[in-house]
Amino acid sequence: MKSHLFIALSIAAAGIIILDSCKSSKSVPTFAPEESGLNITKITDETKGVILGPTTYYAGSEMRGKSKGTGMTWSLVKCLAISPDGNDLAYLAQMNDQANVMVRKAGAGASSAATQRTFRKVGSFTWGKDDKLYFVDQTSGQNKICTINSRAGSLMNQLTSNNFDNSPALSSDGKKVFFTRYEGKNDYSIWCLELKSGELTNCARGFQPEPIPGNNDEFFCVRNSTDGNSEIWRVNFVNGQETLILSDKKRGYTSPAVSPDGKWLLVVGDTQSSVYKKKNLDIFAVRTDGSNLIQLTYHPGNDASPQWGADGKSIYFLSDRANKDESYNVWRMNFQ
Repeated sequence: MKSHLFIALSIAAAGIIILDSCKSSKSVPTFAPEESGLNITKITDETKGVILGPTTYYAGSEMRGKSKGTGMTWSLVKCLAISPDGNDLAYLAQMNDQANVMVRKAGAGASSAATQRTFRKVGSFTWGKDDKLYFVDQTSGQNKICTINSRAGSLMNQLTSNNFDNSPALSSDGKKVFFTRYEGKNDYSIWCLELKSGELTNCARGFQPEPIPGNNDEFFCVRNSTDGNSEIWRVNFVNGQETLILSDKKRGYTSPAVSPDGKWLLVVGDTQSSVYKKKNLDIFAVRTDGSNLIQLTYHPGNDASPQWGADGKSIYFLSDRANKDESYNVWRMNFQ
């Protein structure tokens, strides 16, 4: 039986709790038969640090994915990002008893060393088109959106001062930062910060905003339905139009990631392995209009936090597959 590792920070500190589950006694393969052709490749080596994953990373009582069908809940903290040029990747790792952002080359191989780029208690983060890291600073027991150069230096710029801000995402034109703000009583809204003027706007309810390439008036986001399932919505915050993109009565969907050409969404959904009888997370692709839903991964381990490569032909993701300790690593697969 594996020991349990706990890192606890309360919601007031925008916390995280790492809870390792017991390993199955059944041998689990590295790949599932349905994944043939994806050319799934392991990028990182779990012996070099503890990479944090969304099934073990919670923030808030309601800011998490939900599924009525499997009873699963999972974190909506973004733990993985790819550089604008596609050459580097960043992930959250446990460093000195706190979560921080590590940056390394995106190619496979244990020889690629990772560099620590934040030195705070960090939550959700993203890699902006301006080549800066936008992240949640939890160090003082609050949630503040901050930014730092992704390549060098340690100067940090604080963008918000609210106690409960999360999930930053830079707009396509680089002029706005969208983020989730908790305002009590499980009330989560998506706000917009104009970087030049500092103007703040409440855009819509929901969390985990995902801006759309070439479209500065809309974003995708996650909402939890009254039935207890997470859904994907598209919101035009200028004209107020809101469209339900992806919903299922038995499954929850979260973590939308838009392809560089704006035609596809990657999402995370809960499943249950018919062979191993294990509830887990898998990665799906769907057209941005909600059509042509495709399940990409089928492994009984947890596959989550999908991010597009710069060319739109590869997908990076976190998975605890092929690991006797069920630790997370960064993996890459093809998308056709």
